[in-house]
Amino acid sequence: MADFLLRDIDERVAERIKELARQRGWPLNDVILHLLKLSLGLAEPEPAPVPGDIARLLGSWDDAETRAFNEAMSAFTVLPDDVPSYLEDAPSNKPKR
Repeated sequence: MADFLLRDIDERVAERIKELARQRGWPLNDVILHLLKLSLGLAEPEPAPVPGDIARLLGSWDDAETRAFNEAMSAFTVLPDDVPSYLEDAPSNKPKR
């Protein structure tokens, strides 16, 4: 195996490498080797992280589902505050004012 010495590493690059090493619990050398292999096309990129349990449970809605939900919720805005919807059409049960 060959050894290389790198000089004049930009501070932002150095900090990002250190951050990756901390996040992954890897030695700096392993992070740098991994990044070199990735940039040269010699390693497969890591798969995206699997969302946590709660994210899988929550899921997400597409546009049609969001519209349907909003339409269903809008029905609640047209009801009077003091009369349940099942009593609205029953004339004898309307509250007297």
